[in-house]
Amino acid sequence: MYIKATAKSKTLMRGADFHVILPYHDGYPDAKRPYPTLYFLPGFSANAEEIVFALPLRQMSALYGVAVVVPDGENAFYTDHPDRAFRMGEYAGKELVEITRKMFPCLSHEREDTFIGGISMGGYGAAALGLHYADVYSKMALLSPSVEADTLLLNKPEDILPHSLFGTLFGSREAYLQSPRLNPFLAVDTALEAGEKLPDIWMCCGEEDVVVRDACRRFDAFLNKKQVPHQAVYGHGGHDYIYWDEHLEEVFRFLRGNPGF
Repeated sequence: MYIKATAKSKTLMRGADFHVILPYHDGYPDAKRPYPTLYFLPGFSANAEEIVFALPLRQMSALYGVAVVVPDGENAFYTDHPDRAFRMGEYAGKELVEITRKMFPCLSHEREDTFIGGISMGGYGAAALGLHYADVYSKMALLSPSVEADTLLLNKPEDILPHSLFGTLFGSREAYLQSPRLNPFLAVDTALEAGEKLPDIWMCCGEEDVVVRDACRRFDAFLNKKQVPHQAVYGHGGHDYIYWDEHLEEVFRFLRGNPGF
């Protein structure tokens, strides 16, 4: 079942659209309730509708019994700006979970059944928000994630991405690197030092992905150095829907573990 919904958001201070896919009445046996739920974040330049129709999320939802919720990302890298009445990170990482659980009682409220994932910018958002709201999410699925937002935005030619975008979204590079909320590397370190439980991590990136491949390799090596259990998948592919489509079912297998549902 596919639903496009609109609800008033306190963190965005306006109505916001989001898309919901339920493993119910879709030509497959209906999944057992309450449904595990994946909150799936779009990348830069993509909105929720593009993601929903570019990838077989509806089929994966039905096959694996997982509900999927997709908000718009608005090219904001899931950052918070209270001074502008715009807290996209808090909306996507926390408030949207609360809204959808109220609207759809069929969704599980358990951490073990609540997941976050995303593509590129959305992969960065899933990492940053999954670690920040680790009490909400038990698993993170990162597809070609922009885990080094500073490297990505500040090293691109101005005609592709204006360097001022980084400052608008994150402030200074120093502020970004020193913020556990914004810097996934520091977020992992901070959680480990505090003895906090991290979500399980799955990540993939194509070998020909010149956009984020090196950053993903560094994040993978960092997690290995910190002895953080995770799965990192590579192989042929670029920064595109062809690669993400090929690996989407691996995401749902990771989320369900050994699906005996």
